Amino acid sequence: MSRLTYEQAYPNIQFSPRSRNWWSRLKGTAAECVHLEDSVNWMATLLPDIVYLRGRSELSRVPLRPEVSLCRACLLDVATSELESFQGRVVAFEPDKGFSQYFFVAVPHFQEAGLKPEVAEAIDQRLRSGTDSQGTSCARCDRPANWLWFPRDHVQSLDDIGSIQRAEGEPLCAAHGARRMCQMFERIDEANVMFINLPYGESGAYIWI
Repeated sequence: MSRLTYEQAYPNIQFSPRSRNWWSRLKGTAAECVHLEDSVNWMATLLPDIVYLRGRSELSRVPLRPEVSLCRACLLDVATSELESFQGRVVAFEPDKGFSQYFFVAVPHFQEAGLKPEVAEAIDQRLRSGTDSQGTSCARCDRPANWLWFPRDHVQSLDDIGSIQRAEGEPLCAAHGARRMCQMFERIDEANVMFINLPYGESGAYIWI
């Protein structure tokens, strides 16, 4: 399998030497940004090119970027440019306060990732009707909206199919969609997120567990 080095994958991140010593490599633990040496109140495990499906994982991009543990600032530094440049369509749900995973699943993987068929169908419908495929404009600028953002007060549970189908949501371009997600993370004072990945494919959804 083709893999990038930490330096190639994350050129702007300074990693803690203790997380890259021989013992850490022997244990197979992820490298940590240097800021986690002082505080672990906010940390996230980023596996940018992995999607977990039932009974297996799948690569969403090759070469594979390695797993890393990052503070909030470093996570946003890595993710923002990629979120902004993603050309596909995105439905993104704001997670509840107790979330432990926040990840992107492309439409072809919806049911393999464990989404109920009726939930998958409702999200797919919003992808087709609420983004630039229908000429929708961003709520913050004149660019086409390829994101549809659902705040917590619009959709409080992924089991609430009616809200997914009918909630207004906020149509956004990729730049403002990325900004909205970053603002959401910045409002969370403490977090220990076990899995975050980055978008892939032509369209999909950011969901939480």
